[in-house]
Amino acid sequence: MLKRHLLLASVLAGTFAITACSQQTEENTEAAVESAGDDVAANTEAAAVETEAAAAEAEVAAQNAGAEVAESAETAGAAATDALENTGDAIADGTNKAVANTAEAVADGANAVADGANDIAVDAEQQY
Repeated sequence: MLKRHLLLASVLAGTFAITACSQQTEENTEAAVESAGDDVAANTEAAAVETEAAAAEAEVAAQNAGAEVAESAETAGAAATDALENTGDAIADGTNKAVANTAEAVADGANAVADGANDIAVDAEQQY
């Protein structure tokens, strides 16, 4: 009977040891789950902050790029306007020179015709 009592005591002691171990394991598991949940929450919050910062930086970069494009377009428009104005001036100057040269050539031609007519008139007077 003593053996039975010792065997029963051993089985009970083993059961209590396993139960105690299981209880401690359960508590440790709960603590680990809570800690993991806290870590996930903290990491999620940090990721959200970083994402918001990246979005703000992207917005600023987009605004800066838009401003640069607008400034470049304004500069290109001004340059095109200046080039068009310079082209108009060059055409006007060239036209004025061409007209002046044509008028001078016509005047020279008219003078030559008049001189020729005078020469003929003089020859005609001298003949009669």
